[in-house]
Amino acid sequence: MKYIIPLCIILFASSSNNDSFTKNQQDEFEQVAKNYQKIYMDGNANCDEILSHLDENIIMSEAQFGGPNRTITYDQLKMFCPHLPQKEVIGTITEQRLLATDLGYDYVSQIYLRKSVGDTARETSARIWERKKGVWKIIQMNNSLRKECN
Repeated sequence: MKYIIPLCIILFASSSNNDSFTKNQQDEFEQVAKNYQKIYMDGNANCDEILSHLDENIIMSEAQFGGPNRTITYDQLKMFCPHLPQKEVIGTITEQRLLATDLGYDYVSQIYLRKSVGDTARETSARIWERKKGVWKIIQMNNSLRKECN
């Protein structure tokens, strides 16, 4: 969570300058971010595609079920990906915002069924994307996972 305040400052400073990109660029970014979320929710069948959206120097933090924040590396994500379950989504809140022609912000909060445990969970992700050599990559991702209800 220590990354949330700097992230908010970047977003606030950047959101006032919407004249530096076109609607087509905004639409393209939204499509890339929404497609990533879809393949991520489909689980480990898409590992290669999921990993292709992540910068190898990604800064990722995650807090699970009230536990402490932990930092996760690209190599750790690569090792975990084959175990990524498919998620049955119940509800989604999402926003994608282009901050500059090569920088975007993606927020997704979803409730999904955890059949193996018999409850529902809310997973919330805030991602910073950077366009590198014409390809959008996630350079920072902050996730939280919490139990929603039994």
